[in-house]
Amino acid sequence: MTNESRTASKRISKAVLAVVIAIAVIVTVFTSTAFADSSTKYNVTIIDAGEEIAVTTTETEPIEILKSAGITVDSGDKLNLTEFVGGEGGKITISRKNTINVDYDDNIQTYSVYSTTVGDALDEIGAKLGKKDKVNYSLTDSIKDGMVLQIKTAFTVSVKADGKKTKLALAEGTVKDALTTANIKLGKHDYTEPSLNTELEAGMKVKVYRVTYKKATKTAAVPFETKKVNDNTLYKGTEQVAVQGAEGEKVITYNVRYVNGKEESREKESVEVTKQPVTKVVKVGTKKKAPGADATPNGVKSKNGYKLGDVIQGRYTHYCACARCNGNGRGVTSSGRRISNGMQNPYYIACNWLPMGSVINVDGTNYTVVDRGGSGLSRKGRIDIFTPEGHSACYRLGTGSCTIKIVRLGW
Repeated sequence: MTNESRTASKRISKAVLAVVIAIAVIVTVFTSTAFADSSTKYNVTIIDAGEEIAVTTTETEPIEILKSAGITVDSGDKLNLTEFVGGEGGKITISRKNTINVDYDDNIQTYSVYSTTVGDALDEIGAKLGKKDKVNYSLTDSIKDGMVLQIKTAFTVSVKADGKKTKLALAEGTVKDALTTANIKLGKHDYTEPSLNTELEAGMKVKVYRVTYKKATKTAAVPFETKKVNDNTLYKGTEQVAVQGAEGEKVITYNVRYVNGKEESREKESVEVTKQPVTKVVKVGTKKKAPGADATPNGVKSKNGYKLGDVIQGRYTHYCACARCNGNGRGVTSSGRRISNGMQNPYYIACNWLPMGSVINVDGTNYTVVDRGGSGLSRKGRIDIFTPEGHSACYRLGTGSCTIKIVRLGW
């Protein structure tokens, strides 16, 4: 038993010793390897198209360093190793070759560039931008292969407003943009020519029209109306003004449109009658004229002691154109008017007491004094009525009393 125990104890001690020796060997190997690695690794900064990448490497060749970082370089790309030392570190700069298309005022050209920003690329190809020229990208934007750069060259337009002319250099935009650049503001009714949404062109002339509205008034006459009313006291064919017409007045208010200070148009807004017109009233005769001779007035109101409108009680007889009645066979009256039997009734009388040409109304019929007669016809109210029906009619019509009204005195 005892011998076996000693033998087992010896085996355990050898095993432990072997493990300790193994651990020591591992530690020694690890320590020596770690020191060996730390003495060969170093840091390198890779700048790829402006982007920085930091790597730790043991490689000394730039291409191997780039491969270890997963970076490939094309045949057209450029490497800048001026700041790199193999085994020590520094910077490896990659300039990538990119193809860009430059649209210069609709003239497109293709370039190969190594710049990383739009601004640097334009400098690289020698494109000089004016102060007002426009590019469709920011100058600090990164260059990408196949990128299309659009360059618009500034041109001159003029804007005339409020009596002043302003010249502007713009590369694009509308008339509205030009006004904004010139700090010109439009009122509610203002407008431009060309219109605000018109695209700008080189040499374009823009004019601003200032529009204002003002009220204006004007006094005008209001014509009067004429009203006719029937009057049975006046003979037909005659008229008499009963009320004289008078014009009224009205105030017309206009909304006047002014363009650049000059009146362009006016629109009637309201009408106010300030004075009413007076209607003219005209009486129109409806009274029938007495049959017989024309009694057109001659303006004579009195003559030889007689007045218009005098009413006289008289006595009548009749005569014809025969020699027996008329005193001659020539048929000529004292006034020179001719008479003959069978003629259309002229409504003539003979008397000596009224002026020749006078018109009298005898029981509703008008007669004109055209002849004289014997002394009996000189008595007031005594008349001899001519009848063209002949001598027998004189006897038939006979004599009698009558009422005479003087209608006209003389011709």
